[in-house]
Amino acid sequence: MAPVYRLHNIFKAYEVQFNAVQNQDYWSTYTGPNLLHGPMMRRHQLGRPSTQHIRNKMDNSIINKPKKCSYCRTEGHNRSNYPHRQA
Repeated sequence: MAPVYRLHNIFKAYEVQFNAVQNQDYWSTYTGPNLLHGPMMRRHQLGRPSTQHIRNKMDNSIINKPKKCSYCRTEGHNRSNYPHRQA
């Protein structure tokens, strides 16, 4: 193992103490660029993530098409209230 990764050398790297500047009056003025985020680039924080899918005619469903059970593919019930389900 390289001597850089030994525990003694890692402790030496963190033994230097930094003195925090207590008052904002002692801070130097920032002369760099002011970066602003694009509001459209923000991620949604709550709820389900929004889809990136571009919808077209193929994605439209038939409006009056009856729903079918995903287990037996018949109409009139769904998987949660399947009549022949073993409890």
